[in-house]
Amino acid sequence: MEQNKTRSFIQYFRRRYKFWTLILAAFLMCLDYLIMLNLTHNQLSFSHMMYIPIVLLGSILGSVYGLVGGIVAGLLAGYFMPYNLLTGEPQYWVDWVFRMSMMATVGLISGLLSRSAKKVRDHMSNVLFHDPNSRLHNINYLRSLNLEVSQSYLTCTLFLGNQETIVDVNGYESYYMYLNMIDDGLKKIYPKIEIILAAPNQVWMIVQQENKEQFIADMLQILFAANILPDCELFVDYAFGISSQKHFKDSDKTKYFIQSDLAAREALAHHITYMTYIDLKTNKQFEYELLSEFTRALSNGQIYMVYQPIIDLKTSKAKALEALIRWEHPIKKMIRPDQFIPAVENTSMIHDMTLQVFDWVLKYATRLLKEKIIMKVSINISTKNLYDERFFPKMIEVFNKYQIKPHNVELEITETVLMDKPEISKRVLERFATFGFRIAIDDFGKGYSSLAYLAQFPINVIKIDRIFTSKILINPATQAIVKATIDLAKQLGYEVLTEGVEDIETADMLTRMGCNSAQGYFYMRPRREDDILEYLRNNR
Repeated sequence: MEQNKTRSFIQYFRRRYKFWTLILAAFLMCLDYLIMLNLTHNQLSFSHMMYIPIVLLGSILGSVYGLVGGIVAGLLAGYFMPYNLLTGEPQYWVDWVFRMSMMATVGLISGLLSRSAKKVRDHMSNVLFHDPNSRLHNINYLRSLNLEVSQSYLTCTLFLGNQETIVDVNGYESYYMYLNMIDDGLKKIYPKIEIILAAPNQVWMIVQQENKEQFIADMLQILFAANILPDCELFVDYAFGISSQKHFKDSDKTKYFIQSDLAAREALAHHITYMTYIDLKTNKQFEYELLSEFTRALSNGQIYMVYQPIIDLKTSKAKALEALIRWEHPIKKMIRPDQFIPAVENTSMIHDMTLQVFDWVLKYATRLLKEKIIMKVSINISTKNLYDERFFPKMIEVFNKYQIKPHNVELEITETVLMDKPEISKRVLERFATFGFRIAIDDFGKGYSSLAYLAQFPINVIKIDRIFTSKILINPATQAIVKATIDLAKQLGYEVLTEGVEDIETADMLTRMGCNSAQGYFYMRPRREDDILEYLRNNR
């Protein structure tokens, strides 16, 4: 309570420092004037005390106040001060005018020197507390912040996953403009927020405890708006994490962002926009529970396959099926793939899962053959699978159980997998391609590779990510990107498949652009085996 009163008093004085400086200077001048009037000896020697309020005015309020203060002090110690207090004899005018001019000069010089010193101090502070390029505050500034003791604060970490690519393609200035647009947008809504550039691709924010849900909504809106710069539109792969902290005296403020950093990293790794630290802890518990039940679920029917047709845009008929895994838990109900697959990928169970899926899909393809339906099947392969030397022979062992042609099996690899360890990826994919499997690059455009770079891999199909499909009708730039990708891919000998088609207008536009095939809810949602079989029978 006492500390809050002291802080309130200091803030009150800072807001009204000009007023109180004038009052103090006037008081000192009047006090010196009264002292000189009540002396019985050489009172003019005490006129030097006037330099204290003069310098005070000049150094704090500036050269104009120092000049005016010097003139007022000169008049009090000159024109209004007799040479002889007993007889009232006035001072010789040249003496007091000279003294007044000296006082005015001191006030003027003190103001000018103070302004120069302030410029130097501001420059040093600017260098010490700001990133030299973006002009955002740095970690030194965070350490200097005076936060309220026992006050709860909301901390946020923003990670920009493709910062280097943005700089390479659009230049540093565009990236710094993007950061400053975020800074300006947040400060308009939260004037007291502090924004720190902790690393080139990492931004910290701290603000007194606000409505967490409203802050997240504002963040999403500002991040969306910041993508659109005056001269270009950026694609930013970002994720942010939220946490709450209580400030204690002498605490290391950089540690307040440990939890929000963890949440942001987790969000970025799982390709979601944001995550709170509470969600992260809950998710870890949730993932642990899932992993403990996964092996049993893989064998008792809780985990099963669904299929989504891939449509030939020339014939409007299904030309292939993408196999997708689902988990229907007896208590947790339907568990999304993005909830359990990342957790499984961090364990050796990913190999068992992929081999089991491969077996199920080939078994279903055999069932289709008995119905005289020859259909390519597409299966997703994990990063961990690709980097395991034992995986290829195990896949071939499963494949040899069924009478399926290798070219009717397509393995889908995400673009980011190839970018991570290209040499290993190339070697393993060449083994699959030599055997006869087709290779598809999934989520193309979500990563940062080029078609020219991908040309070194044995690829058959490029799957354009749904992030482009969702904007293709409204964004001319997206249309141009998709059209150029289709044209170049076809020149390189690739088939082009576009994901996420949800309406006839998008399908028609892709057909006009020359895209080979598409899939999405417009054609059919993923369905169980019997439903897909019935669909294929009716659409031979």
